[in-house]
Amino acid sequence: MIRLVATDLDGTLWDRTVTVRPGVRAAVEELSRRGVIVLAATGRRPRSARTALADNGLALPAVCLDGTFGEDFVRGERFHESLFGPADALAVLDLFVAHDVAPNVFVDHTEVDVLLGKAPTHRPERAESLLDWAHVGPLADSVPRHRVAAFTVIGGVFDELAPLAAAISAAGLARATLTSDSLYGGTSLSVIPAEASKWAGVAAFAAGVGIDASEILGVGDAANDIELLQGAGHAVAVRTAAAEVLAEADQLIDPPGEDGWATLVELCRDLG
Repeated sequence: MIRLVATDLDGTLWDRTVTVRPGVRAAVEELSRRGVIVLAATGRRPRSARTALADNGLALPAVCLDGTFGEDFVRGERFHESLFGPADALAVLDLFVAHDVAPNVFVDHTEVDVLLGKAPTHRPERAESLLDWAHVGPLADSVPRHRVAAFTVIGGVFDELAPLAAAISAAGLARATLTSDSLYGGTSLSVIPAEASKWAGVAAFAAGVGIDASEILGVGDAANDIELLQGAGHAVAVRTAAAEVLAEADQLIDPPGEDGWATLVELCRDLG
């Protein structure tokens, strides 16, 4: 029996338009009517996830920034967090500097979402979307003064980011994941605490409401969804996902532009 659907957002629930198609919205509502909780599990920061969901008329709890935060936006409660310690945050930043890459540094703060250097390594349009909630200045000065959740680069160049990801992983400081970016194109790098993952956040939420892993259906399309698919009782991948993601799936769905997510209503029914 499926009691919880934990779903990625970008490339899974919606496409680059960040718009939930009517059939998919109806599916979310139908699952809720049947008593199945829908939980977002996304790489987006909490403010971005809450806004995008609200713009689509959805009020879902969410695991954000690949598992560093878990937020129930309706109740205004945090159900999970996994942040960097001060020393590890500075050590990760040192590796970024050594590889001449300037990250977005996401933090836990009521008025600031992200710390940016003077010339961050990401697509210009990404910088514009962050500036309203950013502190801009030398990261060596700002990082020690904040609780750090994640370091990211959005829409970068694979050959520049891969050596950095390998160095971070080799140092054992954090979890470094490279993905093809579904919104901005290019390659994106997410660096989060070693113990953080989407699945850890989903498991924390499930434990809080008395749901077993066997009762969870996980849905995703990228490398940062692999642990979610491995941990859930039933795993669903978007059929356009990379081979390593498809390998974890029990079932495939069409991409969001083709209303693939809407078929989960029937699947949950069939699974009891």
